Amino acid sequence: MPHFEYRRPASISEAFNARENEPDSRFVAGGSDIFLLLKKNIIAPDCLISLRAIEELKGIKQIENRVFIGSGTTIRELEKSELIEKRFPALKDAAINLASPQIRNVATLGGNIVNASPGADTAAPLLIYNAAVIIINAQLIERVVPLTDFFKGPKQVHLQADEIVKGFALEIPPPSSGSTYLKFMKRKAMDLANVGVGVMLDLAENGTCSDIRIGLATVAPTPIRALKTEAFLKGKTPSEATLTQAGEIAAGEISPIDDLRGQAWHKIEVIKTYIKRACRQACARSGK
Repeated sequence: MPHFEYRRPASISEAFNARENEPDSRFVAGGSDIFLLLKKNIIAPDCLISLRAIEELKGIKQIENRVFIGSGTTIRELEKSELIEKRFPALKDAAINLASPQIRNVATLGGNIVNASPGADTAAPLLIYNAAVIIINAQLIERVVPLTDFFKGPKQVHLQADEIVKGFALEIPPPSSGSTYLKFMKRKAMDLANVGVGVMLDLAENGTCSDIRIGLATVAPTPIRALKTEAFLKGKTPSEATLTQAGEIAAGEISPIDDLRGQAWHKIEVIKTYIKRACRQACARSGK
């Protein structure tokens, strides 16, 4: 591993000051991803600036119809949060299935998103909850970007060198809705997703989908919303035939590649099945 200096600021202002004094530096959240890059000599910054001691970047709190999650909140905290379990069950699904408890104790929500992996476990759930990314710069000016616009490509996000992600704002779904996240992987534990599917749906009194959002991971250069599939399902009863057709539409929205996780043709077939499964489970969780 290359030699580097290590800074541990206690505030956002101190973090930006450290960055100004160390031009060849990188911000690091939990470190579960960046230290792998260091070990493989993929990156070799002169200095790492840890964000772990900054309390402003931590916590889960509800304000009216939104919940704010600090970027420094660990995956383990998401897993154990009663508020997340009650309001955002798909995000809890993702947390439980992310790596091991040891990794979840240090990995953060901000790190998982900013790393911009196409298969980031928390990305699809955040997409179905209409998450917005709260970004702050060195002048302590904030801006808000919808998560759908935040990803530029694999390992690329719309974040400037003098900016960090402060947190995420999630819309609380209606009490009558249900949501879930399904992760297809080769092994039963501690594996990356071959395919990830998140679904949030709300059923009207007549049994039709009054609202539905579908987030997909590992099937395109970035995590995406399946907008055509959503449009098809709105206003329809989620019958077996309808969900089968929805799976076919979703398969046409993705652009998977052959990689270590699986072959493209197989991911397409998995999507067809997992769209149906995720919609069924979301229906079941809605209680309708």
